[in-house]
Amino acid sequence: MKFIIYLIYLYLTVYTVYFTALAISGLKKPKKVRNDYAKKYNNLCVVVYAHNNKETVENLIKQLKNQTYPHNNYTIQLVLDNCSDGSEQMFQGDLGINVMNVKNVDTIGKDQAFSIITEKYSSIRDLDAYVFLDAKYYVNSDFLDEINNSLQKEDVVTGATSLICNEHLSLIDNIKYSFNLYKNNFIFKSRYMLGFNNLVNSDILAMKKDIVDEMGSVNVKTRNDELKYSLSIADIDVKIGFNPDAKIYIGVNTYEMETPSLSKRLSLFFENIFKIKPDNFSYSELVWSLIYPNCLTVILGYYLVFNYAFSVKCLLNYYVVGAEIAIFLIAFCVSLLHSKIHSKEHLYLFLYPFYAFCKVVYNFPPLRFIRKCLFKSEDIKHIEKLALQAFVYDGKRYYPCKLEIVSEEKFTKIIFINKNKKYKTKNHLRAIDAIGEIAQKLESYGYTLRLCQCCKYFEPNIDGTVNQIHGFCKFPFSNRKPGDILPTVIWNSCDAFEKVNVVNLIDAIAKNEERHK
Repeated sequence: MKFIIYLIYLYLTVYTVYFTALAISGLKKPKKVRNDYAKKYNNLCVVVYAHNNKETVENLIKQLKNQTYPHNNYTIQLVLDNCSDGSEQMFQGDLGINVMNVKNVDTIGKDQAFSIITEKYSSIRDLDAYVFLDAKYYVNSDFLDEINNSLQKEDVVTGATSLICNEHLSLIDNIKYSFNLYKNNFIFKSRYMLGFNNLVNSDILAMKKDIVDEMGSVNVKTRNDELKYSLSIADIDVKIGFNPDAKIYIGVNTYEMETPSLSKRLSLFFENIFKIKPDNFSYSELVWSLIYPNCLTVILGYYLVFNYAFSVKCLLNYYVVGAEIAIFLIAFCVSLLHSKIHSKEHLYLFLYPFYAFCKVVYNFPPLRFIRKCLFKSEDIKHIEKLALQAFVYDGKRYYPCKLEIVSEEKFTKIIFINKNKKYKTKNHLRAIDAIGEIAQKLESYGYTLRLCQCCKYFEPNIDGTVNQIHGFCKFPFSNRKPGDILPTVIWNSCDAFEKVNVVNLIDAIAKNEERHK
């Protein structure tokens, strides 16, 4: 028992020193780049990710077009990820932005979208940095100026998420609003002032192009992935800066407070603790910060230590423990001043630990299992159906047909319909095998199925997904530039279609899979 108490006391002492250092560092104001003559205007590629964000993406694009930043020094790349809300119709014929419209496939996600764009622009030499944004946010007219100011000093920069307050907020919304202010104005800002790394935030992230090229991808699918990606950046001795004036805005009612899970933090801590390097302080500190306690843990820990020191005669002096608690409380009061939270919002901030605790309890695995048993007596099969118009070719003319791609419990089958003829494949694990069965069946009757998968210019993308539906088109269209990557999926088609032998195609896919294992 005594050993455990001493270990808790040491842990709390280190955290108190760290927290007090954050409070003291907040007394300094960060220096800004104000000399316009010395300032470099980086060439920026602003990448906006949208998935059914029709209500916000149009305004965000307008705000980006009207930036005070020189228009010759930035381009806008919009990624519409399998949008079903008509978002692509708003940007048809818009020459002011580049649009990549991903459709007829599963949602690829923010990480793959960003990685595809960075790979596409990797050969452009006069590009200096990327700015990644989520389409659900809004920005100020000087947003890119603030990002550029930070890029004068740092290679990777994140900004602040500001919540737009509406009237008659609920208790939960008030807690989210107050804690967001505290986090941006004190925790992130003070860590930056101390020279510590902040975590990557994929909703607002700027990265120098050479850093992106070195990392190879932008792995920011979830908050857990962002945490791992932050460690990877810090491991190559690159600092992740923070600019509180580079703000993105969202309504407090739609804001989700997502944080890395405790299990992920602990697993990454034990995975990286033996990799820390004495000459890379920021990486070492970021690894140790993975085991930071929350407010309730600090309160409970100090209660146990103080109670033990008061009731048992030992090396711990309860006067020393009490003084340490007082120092922590003073540092916390100073942090409230830095956070710029109004007095009426302090109560909501104090309620945040209880709100976080309730979320942990609610998502506790045994309780999730009990809820599933109580409210879901039986599992509902997840069935997805995609209907496509296609053509078959007999060597003289094309015949219209219909393909229905049915996915049920991770297995795929294809239903081929041509007038009164109907053919259904067996269940396959991958859609590419189901279409292959259809193509071989038609080939035996002298017909060619006109799809990308059956085209000689199609190259499968072995990306590790179960369905294996992605690929690349290698046809040299007149508007393609050297190094351009043209993503497609197996059931697309175009006028450049040229038949490939089905058996050869299956052999090519098998060889690609062997090469990527």
